Amino acid sequence: MTPFKEVRIMDREMALLAAGLAGSFSAGIFLARFLFRKASLIKNSDTTFTLRIPCIGEASLVSFPKYQGVVIEELLDLNRNTERLKRLLDIDFVLKYAKEFRINYIGTEGDMEDGSWSTGRLAYCAMSKSYKGGYNIYLNPNLDVPAVSSTLSWELQTPISPAEVYPFLFLHEVGHTTHAGNQNFYTAVVNHALSGGRRSTKRRKELSTLKSSIERFADRFALRELSRRREGRSTLSLSHKGPLS
Repeated sequence: MTPFKEVRIMDREMALLAAGLAGSFSAGIFLARFLFRKASLIKNSDTTFTLRIPCIGEASLVSFPKYQGVVIEELLDLNRNTERLKRLLDIDFVLKYAKEFRINYIGTEGDMEDGSWSTGRLAYCAMSKSYKGGYNIYLNPNLDVPAVSSTLSWELQTPISPAEVYPFLFLHEVGHTTHAGNQNFYTAVVNHALSGGRRSTKRRKELSTLKSSIERFADRFALRELSRRREGRSTLSLSHKGPLS
């Protein structure tokens, strides 16, 4: 074999080897990206996680211990938000119901994309995206309270004083939750998501009836709890999940 042929064979072998290595490297990168894109990190508690990777398995992870202090800027933000909430509601009143009915968050962000409030919207409730589940409640902080008080009193045929407007709205949103016994809440969310924007007349009527049922339940719940608040009761009745008449 001539030196020229040996060089050509060596070049071809080197090229094949390089192509093989490049292919293996590319396949490895593709497989790693695929596995990590399909991997999931599940939070089990405040300090433990589970990492699941397809075809490999899962592993338990423990986070670092929590700090024993506070970040000053976060503390200042918390104080500002707490003071803002105090203008609407008594904090102890909120915490009592939050613990009982799994209210994770209460805020004043509006229902529009830019955080503003749509016309006529007083408050709303949404399912929390937290791993703990639960609900978020949002209250419109810019209401004409005397006007809303008058409107609610007329609609409910029950006097709602200006001082009771925000407590009533908060309780009404709590009354939307399944923990208050309102089993139609999830049904409405699922039906709304499944039906999308294309709904038949019959479907729209069914959803309207379902929404009305949810609102009536929430009103009854709020009026009942507001009556207890007026009477000065400091504890929640264990029968809150029972049927409302």
